[in-house]
Amino acid sequence: MLNPDPARQQRSSRQRPSRPIGFAGSNLDRAGNPRRNPAWLSEQRRSAQARFLPMRELKALIALDGRPGNDAPARIAWQDAAWDRAHAALPCIFLGLDEAGIPHFATDCDGDDSTAALHGDSVKFIDVRSIAPQLAPEEAAILAQARSLIDWHQRHRFCAQCGSPTRAAEGGYSRHCTSDACKAQHFPRTDPVVIMLAVRRDEASGQDMVLLGRQARFLPGMYSALAGFMEPGETIEEAVRREIFEEAGITTGAVRYVASQPWPFPSSLMIGCIAEAESAEITVDKDELEEARWFSRDEVEIMRQKSTDMEAAPRLSPPLALAHQLARLWLAGA
Repeated sequence: MLNPDPARQQRSSRQRPSRPIGFAGSNLDRAGNPRRNPAWLSEQRRSAQARFLPMRELKALIALDGRPGNDAPARIAWQDAAWDRAHAALPCIFLGLDEAGIPHFATDCDGDDSTAALHGDSVKFIDVRSIAPQLAPEEAAILAQARSLIDWHQRHRFCAQCGSPTRAAEGGYSRHCTSDACKAQHFPRTDPVVIMLAVRRDEASGQDMVLLGRQARFLPGMYSALAGFMEPGETIEEAVRREIFEEAGITTGAVRYVASQPWPFPSSLMIGCIAEAESAEITVDKDELEEARWFSRDEVEIMRQKSTDMEAAPRLSPPLALAHQLARLWLAGA
């Protein structure tokens, strides 16, 4: 079994923020080089210490703890090596080694009806997005990794080049075409999405203002940052300026990167930015937004405080979302 260097692990642990942005902050070493070795992977899976995360319909098996005042009322319901031996035929993805060198895997249980018995009073298969705020940050990050990879494998069982079946390789981090005439290799995709705040100084009031919008599908009263997928041949800065102009008619100049977030629905990377507005008049694209407005710093702070109150209006998106964290960081001076 590979034992990560303790000094390196200690340094990396110190570098992690105490409460990272949602779905970030995993404590697993993905072992990118060793996992290419089938013999090494087989050894990790056979380890008596190995831990397995069952997933059904992209939901994770969660152990519930309803004790009042508990800071971690839920946790991943890891299964042991004996459980894996009983389900060895199911697709299995290597997630990484923890700081003690223990290997962790995710298992796609969609093809095994017997795993439905895992659903009981103390453990349940739960939607990743709904349970993430109740998990320790590193466990939410692991769920993001597991959900994105399993979803990708389910969608890429056939070669995009020739149509032949593909097989998983490298512990689940690639798929290889089984056709000898093709032999194409496919790798999990991550879709980059820019999410941004346009900001300006209102000369009349002397207040800092930020642009927020809402889509018709949002819950009543909730506002968020504007966002959109990057397009081929586009820089992050160009995508930010294009999306703000397309959705709200605001022209922007300088763009600065602030933070990013894995978003496993199904597999995006949210790239959070702040853009300096060069105009103020809003022209909403009704196909994209229901409404867009400028909010003052004081208004945004109140909206942030009310973000978990489903009756409050207006309010920010919940803390799990990068839009909320962008607003928080802007309020703090980012």
